[in-house]
Amino acid sequence: MGIPLREPLPLSLLAEWVGGQIVGDEQTLIKGVSEIEQAREGDLVFAWTKTFAQSAFASRAAAVVTSPEFQRETKPCLLVDNPRLAMALLLERLFPAPSFPAFVSPKASIAEGVQLGEGVFIGDFSVIGEGSVIGDGTVIFPHAYIGRNVVIGAHCRIHPFAVLHDGVFVGNRVIIHAGAVIGREGFGFVWDGERHRRIPQVGTVVLEDEVEIGAHACIDRATLGETRIGQGTKIDNLVQIAHNCRLGAHCLLAGQVGLAGGVQVGNGVLMGGQVGVADHRRIGDEVRLAARTGLMDDAPNKSQWGGYPARPHAQWLRIEAALSELPDALRLLRQLAQRVEALEKRRGAEKEDARTDSPEGD
Repeated sequence: MGIPLREPLPLSLLAEWVGGQIVGDEQTLIKGVSEIEQAREGDLVFAWTKTFAQSAFASRAAAVVTSPEFQRETKPCLLVDNPRLAMALLLERLFPAPSFPAFVSPKASIAEGVQLGEGVFIGDFSVIGEGSVIGDGTVIFPHAYIGRNVVIGAHCRIHPFAVLHDGVFVGNRVIIHAGAVIGREGFGFVWDGERHRRIPQVGTVVLEDEVEIGAHACIDRATLGETRIGQGTKIDNLVQIAHNCRLGAHCLLAGQVGLAGGVQVGNGVLMGGQVGVADHRRIGDEVRLAARTGLMDDAPNKSQWGGYPARPHAQWLRIEAALSELPDALRLLRQLAQRVEALEKRRGAEKEDARTDSPEGD
């Protein structure tokens, strides 16, 4: 089922919002947005691949947002260069994020000396420790925990049960989702001959502007210095960033990625789900790591890797393709081995017969 709009809007207005071109009836009324499979009459759908476009034009949708290469005349089209970007812009406009009034719940626990900016929202049962600073327009949802001497910038969102330990620094327009833990002590121990002795983790975590941290992700504080997440980097649910890691700007880390201590990541790096990176590796700018890659070595700028252990992406694809043929290859190998064995037996028998028939054998 699609998501209805508060009021029907003409396709021409949506085109103005994204700078697109309409093919077909400009006054087509859009009553909702939907996934292609669930589209109803009046819905707008989005198609950025050939397969999606085929399904979209066969659906009940009123209009399709797509690129010029996929347009058809069977439905009104809103043509844009990047349909996925247009989807993001339209959804932001059609379904704006809820606003929060300036409010401090009497049920919140706020230590003396905490500095609250203008228009801050503090929900029920949230905790803010001594010496912390909350920037203008930031929303602290119920049950969030903010430790001592934490600095949070303007227009951030700290969701329920998120934990920001002492001394963490958060920039502006940062989103931290439910259950995320920022600034937990790093996993640092040393064997003293009898037991594992904890190494005190006395550094901090810095989240730069426009970072987003997914639900139940964990970012550990540095042993010394800082663990830093660069501007605009987005981290999915259940990701582990160990102590002293440094991520550059505009990276994307999918769910269940794990970075061991001291990993250095450049700008614009993409990591698929369940990627693992060994400690103190250096990953250059614009590197691509396919899902479930295990990276044990450094990765130079713009390189692509896959597999465990990681191999250059093209080589990994060839290996994966070869593995699918392995059963047939083994079957052929067994057949060849049987033929060779039969030939060797026949050859041995022929030699024995030759010795028996020769005069020397009498």
